[in-house]
Amino acid sequence: MSLFARIGLAIAKPRFALAVAADRKNAGRSGSDLILLIVILLAATQLRGLVGAVWLGKVVDAMLGLRASMQILTRSLTVDLAFLVLGAFVLFAAAGPKRNLGRAFDLACVAAIPLLVMEIVATTIVRALDTEVSMPVGWVLAALSWGWAGSLLALAWRPARSGIAPPALPDAVQRPARIAGWTLAAIAVAGTVLQITWIAKHVDSMRPVTVGNTAPAFALRTIGKGGVLGERRGISANKVTVIDFWATWCGPCIKSLPKLERMARDKPDVEVITVNLDDAAAARALFEEAGFTMTLLMDDGEVSDRYSVTSIPHTVVIGRDGMVKRVFRGGTNALDAAVEEIRK
Repeated sequence: MSLFARIGLAIAKPRFALAVAADRKNAGRSGSDLILLIVILLAATQLRGLVGAVWLGKVVDAMLGLRASMQILTRSLTVDLAFLVLGAFVLFAAAGPKRNLGRAFDLACVAAIPLLVMEIVATTIVRALDTEVSMPVGWVLAALSWGWAGSLLALAWRPARSGIAPPALPDAVQRPARIAGWTLAAIAVAGTVLQITWIAKHVDSMRPVTVGNTAPAFALRTIGKGGVLGERRGISANKVTVIDFWATWCGPCIKSLPKLERMARDKPDVEVITVNLDDAAAARALFEEAGFTMTLLMDDGEVSDRYSVTSIPHTVVIGRDGMVKRVFRGGTNALDAAVEEIRK
């Protein structure tokens, strides 16, 4: 069977896919299929970010580009790979006298396929409709994805223990597998085409943010009491603007916030915008406890990527003309002097 037919077998006829994976004659095949599916996932869902990371590495710094690429891979694959490792361990431990680590891993690879399939399908649909996924819908999709993968992991228990050779695959089994597999291939191609089209239309906005460039416009939601997201805010015209990207787990970020607050209070002509990357509720609670009055926005993932945020704190200073004047990565010791110079 072809690659997509084998992936389709896991979608449409998972018992047969698990039986094939348990057969040591096919050792390693489901692992290689999963790797190829990961490549397809990245092309269909993360191409835009990867192109931006490569561009960042070429224009600004190779290590920054590599770091940005690793962040994309980590964000996309950590949960899936954690499921794979944990699933293989559980199947190996539950296999009894006939336990075999290679068999357990191959079966876990099949069980992990639904996680990647759901991400490809959901991301492509969302981008095709040019919409956003609300938090409740996101939780429902996550539950469906994990439930589907978990059911395959449960089905894998028997072939993990028995190691019995798989049955023949009649046409009645192969036909729906081929349909499911090639349907997924069509969706993945559509997702890739959507991203390529977007990149072609937004080449200027893909350009890495460096000193001398026009600062990319954005409209992020404010974070209100309890972490509730409110109206959208962006960069004000004709003002010196300081944008600080931070997270609640980042010690140096939190340490720099009082300095930014003093700047916002002492320099009315300077707008200070803080963009939280991780936890809206925790960020608002921290601001309320400290009495901070700075603008607090919630990142959407795209703005931080657009501003080439690969480490935090990441602070960008924008002049009244809308041009990027300074970029501070990892520290803001010279921020006050830089802002004062730009104000003059």
